[in-house]
Amino acid sequence: MKKVVGMVLAGGRVDELSVLTAKRPKSALPMWGVYRIIDFALSNLMHAGIEVVGVLSQYRPHSLNTHLVNGEPWDYVGRARALRVLSPFKGAEDSDWYKGTADALYQNLGFIERYAPEAVLVASADHVYAMDYRPMLKQHAATGADLTIALKRVPREQAHLYGTAVLDESNRVTVYEEKARQPTGDLASLTVYVFNTRCLVERLKQNALEGKAFQIYSEIIPRMVEERARVFGWVFDGYWQYARTLDTYYATNMDILRADAPDLIAWRVRTNLVPATPGDPAPALFGPTAKASDSLVCCDTVTDGMVERSILSPGVVVERGAVVRDSVIMHRCRIGARAVVDRAILDKDVCVGEE
Repeated sequence: MKKVVGMVLAGGRVDELSVLTAKRPKSALPMWGVYRIIDFALSNLMHAGIEVVGVLSQYRPHSLNTHLVNGEPWDYVGRARALRVLSPFKGAEDSDWYKGTADALYQNLGFIERYAPEAVLVASADHVYAMDYRPMLKQHAATGADLTIALKRVPREQAHLYGTAVLDESNRVTVYEEKARQPTGDLASLTVYVFNTRCLVERLKQNALEGKAFQIYSEIIPRMVEERARVFGWVFDGYWQYARTLDTYYATNMDILRADAPDLIAWRVRTNLVPATPGDPAPALFGPTAKASDSLVCCDTVTDGMVERSILSPGVVVERGAVVRDSVIMHRCRIGARAVVDRAILDKDVCVGEE
């Protein structure tokens, strides 16, 4: 398609992640040492050649905004390329906080219409995956779809956790159910949508007048399927994780240490390693008593203790005699001498043991 605008849903927190989202949205959570969860969606958009992206941000946005800067880490700089953070605002008429995903897009129709795209690709910033959006965009154009939804087949016993769809032989959606107790299908929505722009504008305006939850997934999509709009599915079969709970967040981090771990070289994920600081991070340093195995140890770390099956983000210090095992240690944590950290998630700037 000739012109596509990307809109990234990055404004929410998740109660199930407890204190990890007390001061940041889920999209700003670290993942695999150096990345933030939003990096995966932004990198996908960059590699697909989508040149204009709006990031819909609302909940405690400071950490996210600092990470995004002006979009430069994802090459969103220049006359034809732009990344803009779109927060709730007050204009001629008072605007409320974003009431839902549909309302967030509705409040930013001016941004979309300014670029006059043929299609709008909407992606959640809460998921960990690498996807080439171009085949999905190609199918969307070829079928003349009003909406195309990215889907992935999931185990039947997990299908109730997601919005699910049933496709006919032409990949047209015949059934869509949002978190049904006993869903008809097992194709889960990945919260990646391609909308025909005209259709999106009409549906958002309609939802603004008639909606109750103001959500794409629970109001706009079911209504479009019910009204026999041209809604199609595009099936993805690669790695994808939601990481909505503490257990799944921990498990997703640990996936990078598995023998069949995602190939980060092939994924080509971009990030901002040093937001708001000059220079590049220092290399990782291993002292004379350091022992590390089956771990991901990032730049700017100092290790003089034992690290096993763990992830150390930049700035972490593990002192002599300390043990870190089966753990996710975020930026600038210090594990004191002889301290033991076992199967834990430590948020940024935590000190364990004697100071």
